[in-house]
Amino acid sequence: MNLHYAAIVVTYNRKKKLVKALNSLLNQTFSPKHIILIDNCSTDGTEELLKQEGLLSNKIIAYHKMQKNYGGSGGFYYGVKEAMKYDDIDFVSFSDDDAYFKNDFFEKVSMAQSQYKDCSAFCGTVKYANGDIQLDHRRKITNHNWLKEQQFEIVDYSSNFYVDTFSFVGAVIKMDVLREIGLPHKDYFIYYDDTEYSLRVREKGKVINISSAEIIHDIVKKKVQTGKLISWKNYYELRNSILMKKQHSTWKLLNLYFYYRQLHMYWYILTTNTFKGEKKRALFAYSHGFHDAMKGITGKVEPFSPGNF
Repeated sequence: MNLHYAAIVVTYNRKKKLVKALNSLLNQTFSPKHIILIDNCSTDGTEELLKQEGLLSNKIIAYHKMQKNYGGSGGFYYGVKEAMKYDDIDFVSFSDDDAYFKNDFFEKVSMAQSQYKDCSAFCGTVKYANGDIQLDHRRKITNHNWLKEQQFEIVDYSSNFYVDTFSFVGAVIKMDVLREIGLPHKDYFIYYDDTEYSLRVREKGKVINISSAEIIHDIVKKKVQTGKLISWKNYYELRNSILMKKQHSTWKLLNLYFYYRQLHMYWYILTTNTFKGEKKRALFAYSHGFHDAMKGITGKVEPFSPGNF
């Protein structure tokens, strides 16, 4: 049975990768009915290149230029909002501008939907350009009190497997589930918006990774980090992880656990050489992230934005 789906792609200032990402969707053996392209106010000539490549004249592609950069979370919020306007699709896929679907990705997901009818969503295997599996995109929860996650191992990808949380890269979710759970949190800006959303999806049914369905994530493979460890991103990573857990955990001691972990973090920063030369920056970012999370503050917060911290 053919898969009737719309594909959401969120982009910001990666025009060459975006062209490749869009072509990977257009060249699918099971084509999308719609491609919803959310451009987070790119300044690198994205729109001009898309016109030059003839992509904006393709009736499948609906191009939405935002008035400002809403971050990944805002981009997917508006993407899902647009997808809900269509009445001719049963599934919605999610991906960034640096993600390239293998041409049989949706064919394999389509075959799986007939086999796994109790699933709310499907995922594929995310790989680096060199073919190695990027393991942090598919995870299981090992402690439900504070929603501790653990990534699956390479051996798990030898067959299909059920997941608890997932990134938006290569996620395919049933439209009726999306209508039930509502829109992603647009005010996370970056980080954990997909994890939080996947927990809502998981409440409506199982989520399975179709291991033979592959998507290439065109990023540099993580190595031992050198240079600066702290950036504006650390603020959102901590803040949003706490916001997500506060929303989905029912553990009565959760707040006490957060304070314990935060004190442990401060001690670690001050007493180890991990953040040598960056201790003040680390304390500043993590203390603001923690206190804002406990107050329920969301959105993009200054000075924690690209180029400002």
